[in-house]
Amino acid sequence: MTLKNALLEIGTEHLPARFVRPALAQLKTLTETCLAEYRLDYKEVETFGTYRRLVVFIHGLAEKSADIEKEVKGPPAKLLKDAQGNFTPQSAGFAQKNGLAPKDLVIQETDKGPFIYAHVHIKGEKTAKLLPEIFTRIVTGLEFAKNMVWEESALRYGRPIRSLIGLYGDKAIKFTVAGVTSGRTTHGMLSYGNKPLKVASADKEAYVALLRTQTPPILVLPQERREALIKSVSAEAKVRGCQADLDEDLIQETVCFTEHPVAVGGDMDLKALTLPKLLITTVLKQQLKMFPVLNAKGDLQPYFIAVRDGSSANQNEVRDGFKKVMSARLSDAVFFFENDKKDGLETFHNKLDRIQFLEGVGSLKDKALRTQALANALCNKLGLADLIPSVDYAALHAYDDLASHVVYEFPELQGYMGGQYAALHAKTDAQKQAARALEEFYWPLTSSSALPTTPAGNLVSLAGKLDTLAGNFLIGQIPTGSEDPFALRRQAFAIVRILLENSWSLTVEDLLQEVNRVYSGKLSAEVLRALSDFLRQRVSGILQERGHNSALLNAVANWQQLPLAQVEQLIAALEQVQNRTEFAAVREAAKRVSNILKKSGKATASVKESLFELPAEQALFKAVQSFVPSSAKTLQEYQAELKKLEVFKQPLEQFFTDVMVNVPQEDLRANRLALLTQVHQKMTCVADITAL
Repeated sequence: MTLKNALLEIGTEHLPARFVRPALAQLKTLTETCLAEYRLDYKEVETFGTYRRLVVFIHGLAEKSADIEKEVKGPPAKLLKDAQGNFTPQSAGFAQKNGLAPKDLVIQETDKGPFIYAHVHIKGEKTAKLLPEIFTRIVTGLEFAKNMVWEESALRYGRPIRSLIGLYGDKAIKFTVAGVTSGRTTHGMLSYGNKPLKVASADKEAYVALLRTQTPPILVLPQERREALIKSVSAEAKVRGCQADLDEDLIQETVCFTEHPVAVGGDMDLKALTLPKLLITTVLKQQLKMFPVLNAKGDLQPYFIAVRDGSSANQNEVRDGFKKVMSARLSDAVFFFENDKKDGLETFHNKLDRIQFLEGVGSLKDKALRTQALANALCNKLGLADLIPSVDYAALHAYDDLASHVVYEFPELQGYMGGQYAALHAKTDAQKQAARALEEFYWPLTSSSALPTTPAGNLVSLAGKLDTLAGNFLIGQIPTGSEDPFALRRQAFAIVRILLENSWSLTVEDLLQEVNRVYSGKLSAEVLRALSDFLRQRVSGILQERGHNSALLNAVANWQQLPLAQVEQLIAALEQVQNRTEFAAVREAAKRVSNILKKSGKATASVKESLFELPAEQALFKAVQSFVPSSAKTLQEYQAELKKLEVFKQPLEQFFTDVMVNVPQEDLRANRLALLTQVHQKMTCVADITAL
């Protein structure tokens, strides 16, 4: 079978950069799904493009779809013919529906009796005939975060479609979407005349070369644009004896809003360097899409590197334009920062009572006071009284910068700016620690990013996140399904990571008790249980990420009363011993004990040796008395405790062989159940091995 390539290009008006990568990923999935549905074999589906052209390239597409044979189940066999031997209307209709004559139907036995079946052969169709429908489905199947409607069919799309190309080999595939009929024509860069370009065939190299040979060259392959961008930006930095801050997110975004990236470097007013570094880089990266410039030590330098789309003609005028915009934004930042320095944290703090945290839970000032009380209590529980001065100050002022001018303009700088304002007046070590804690208050910013770097920072961050969780759960704002508008899962994830990675002795029970106290006992048993379950799900997820079998958490019945570092050690120990032959036998015996006790109902734990009738009872009781659990905290200690359970293996085997538990005599039955109750208590005191 001859294989040809296919090409689909969707030409649009300027797509936002954030739309491009998701659209290309969707195109690949849509194409693969459609080809599978139409039974078309191919070698590979590749997608690439820019903000003006989204391209699907199908390598090695078969000339026709595959033939298929299938069996179609029809009515019961009794409806094949009537009493006169004629085919019934039901069987005749079933045959016609499947393209057969009634005589071609067959009877097959099923588990529900005999039924009529049609053995259907479906011949494949030519690919060129199928592609108009396939291409239409691919184009219209794209979904965008925001859409526009611009023509009579009311197709909702990220931006209006202005051209379409559909090719199979050198054959043009005609189809129409949103009033645009496909052809062979693509276009050069819009700002350079939008020159029409004819694409002769579905040849990737020729298509890419056609665009690359334009003036200016269009680099339609994202990887090629990325390489050109990094080379150009790095060269501009090198001219100044520096290096560019090649932020990965900014690189990806720039690749998506250019077709031919060209770096334009310039200098900035030295006064701007008086601003905190992250404030400057936020203005440059987030607002202006410019690359900061650093020296070899990583210090910010008074330069910027912008990126234009197209050739380097009139570079000086372009540079001046970028500089004017950059200077204006940095001047605004200087103005906001200078005003904030005059006001200070105390002024901001006094404004917090006018900002609501959550309806029914008070203002941000109330939240700050709860966070302060909670952080101090946790500090005392950990025996870190020396940290209280810095923890107390940082927790009280953790939300102050939300009332500042800079954070109002740049919300992504919350926390960081609070730390900067605190550092301006920090003289003692405690004050400097508090400033650092404020700067890192919202860390970790993602589920896998860095935790705060100091104990004080971790404590204050933990307290703030715990208060946020409790407040939302108190008013019933609990995440369901994929909905989590307040990022509570991420905050719970951070709480677990802080506890685990600091190896603190705090337990989840400690956290719930303390947060309920700062909420004046308003958290009901139901709310506390929901909070506990929510945290447990995060514990399970993190344990799995750290390479553990998270299902083993089911065996840690008292996980709330254990520091999470110990929970991890216990689960690691269970992983080590659970497949030992001896331990497996003990586990199964423990499950048998548990099942007997569940069926018997409530049993006393008081055992009378005088009622023992058989040596097996005495031997099992001796094993119970000899087993003395010890306090385990480390992996090795937990392993040793779990292996000690093997002392029950032989006595239990003998007990189940020789002893009938549910005998008619009530006193004997009660005594044997009491013995098994003590066995169960000892065997599950380290972990509930019956849950494994």
